[in-house]
Amino acid sequence: MTNPSRQPFERDPFTILTYGMAVAFGFALAALGPAMPLIREDLDMSRTLGGLHFTALAAGSVLAGFSSERLTARWGRRLLFWAGGTGVAAGAIIVGAGWHPAVTLIGSIVVGTSGALMLTTGQAALSDHHPLHRPVALTEVNTAMSLGAVVPALLIGGLAAAGVGWRAAFLAPLGIWIVLAATRRTEPFPAPAPADAPAERYRLSRSYWIYWAALIPAVGAEWSIAAWGAGFLVDVAGTAEATAALLMMGFFGAMVAGRAVGARIARQAEPPVVLATSITVATVGALVLLIAESAFSAVIGLVVAGLGISMLFPMLLALAMSTAPGHADAASARAFIAGGSAVLVAPLTLGVVADTAGIRAAFGLVPALLGVLALLAVLGWRTAAASRVANP
Repeated sequence: MTNPSRQPFERDPFTILTYGMAVAFGFALAALGPAMPLIREDLDMSRTLGGLHFTALAAGSVLAGFSSERLTARWGRRLLFWAGGTGVAAGAIIVGAGWHPAVTLIGSIVVGTSGALMLTTGQAALSDHHPLHRPVALTEVNTAMSLGAVVPALLIGGLAAAGVGWRAAFLAPLGIWIVLAATRRTEPFPAPAPADAPAERYRLSRSYWIYWAALIPAVGAEWSIAAWGAGFLVDVAGTAEATAALLMMGFFGAMVAGRAVGARIARQAEPPVVLATSITVATVGALVLLIAESAFSAVIGLVVAGLGISMLFPMLLALAMSTAPGHADAASARAFIAGGSAVLVAPLTLGVVADTAGIRAAFGLVPALLGVLALLAVLGWRTAAASRVANP
């Protein structure tokens, strides 16, 4: 008998639409990082105030996680997806046009909330649209988001060097939205899969909540390195700030490459196998980074860690959503609460430890987070397996 999970994975027009909007969100989400020194200079902004913009992005994601299921039930997937995508473009324009920190903060909240609503809806729809290839679809949509996140550093740096300024870069999400609206605006959305219980009486399983909890250290490890990796290179390896920012492309590039290759691996390997391998690779990279004494060894650690971390979120999300058949919208929404909470807490915690004990000691939190993730993953696998035996 042919294994249905080995059937070809089709990137149909709806799938391409979701990927395209994920690129726009990835760009808008990541653009604040390379633009922040220029924003602070233009608006005479403190580091603390600049850091609040990233808090605003994460808070928006948490807000979306609490509200998206109800909004989907009221508006439907298609309307909420397009409303979220429109909000991403609008929020990016608000940031780019901002003449005061209050305006750029508002734009950041709009980007975080709208993008999370769009991606939550898109991931739920992809999960139902590709039930036999859920890990592949969820990995590829996150690859698209990572691809969008790589571009801002190059674009903003190039525009600044050309004398155009940083503000024009924030028009890019609008450009992507226009292309998608012109070519895919009538694309129908898949209906939710049949539920095994009414939404008002359904409770997500224990195995779901274990995978949900595992998302917190996974996302925490990723954002800790993303937020403080450049600072580690400056303080420990002695690189210049501009060079450190450039070397961080090793981490972000590895994230894109890891998800691109991981999507192909996920077509053949089961998610628990991919997840276990990813945790191992990420831990090796984090330990290499932790003991690094030179920029070369630190970059090796960043690249290896990026390759491993790249598949943590997609595989955990796929495993979590597989425990909630017919309730993909609820499962995807709750996942964003976990991810947003991790972004709110982990980089801030690492920064506090770095101020008191040094940045090398602070980076010891990354392998510790991965260790907690490994324990939760094992517990999740065993709980899900026991549930399948009890409820065949």
